[in-house]
Amino acid sequence: MIVSNTTSISNLLHLNNISLLAELFGTVYIPEAVANELNVVFLSSGEWQKCIEGEQIIIQPISNTIFVKQMVPFLHQGEAEAICLSLEKKARLCLIDDKDARTVAQLNNLLVTGTLGILLKAKETGLISSVKKLIDKLRAEHHFWIREDMYQKVLHIAKEP
Repeated sequence: MIVSNTTSISNLLHLNNISLLAELFGTVYIPEAVANELNVVFLSSGEWQKCIEGEQIIIQPISNTIFVKQMVPFLHQGEAEAICLSLEKKARLCLIDDKDARTVAQLNNLLVTGTLGILLKAKETGLISSVKKLIDKLRAEHHFWIREDMYQKVLHIAKEP
């Protein structure tokens, strides 16, 4: 099972590449808070609706609300619920971008990746031709922040100038 927070899905929707999730991971599960966050921006998006209706993305409620309440002072609701759902369902991967949320997930022994990892995997498997082009679009048009050293590292891994 793969669980996602908001940002990876949002970024892929902005890039018109949401199909990468299904192509790389099959079905992806999200908690209700993540669905609510995505609906704020993408409710009228046909691609988002197709993901939900086609069950590429499944909304799954969490059980351990106490865990989430303990995490919310440190993380956003969606991040806390995504980590909680990952733990409850013993997810093999949690898609999460935020540094603090990744740290909490890793402290709870979850394997994590985010938008950059998804794009690298998509390039490695031949689903996309350029990581740089997509990251640059996110940076220029969608306020995607990445440290310059990380940007260069990703381009090096992708074997792109």
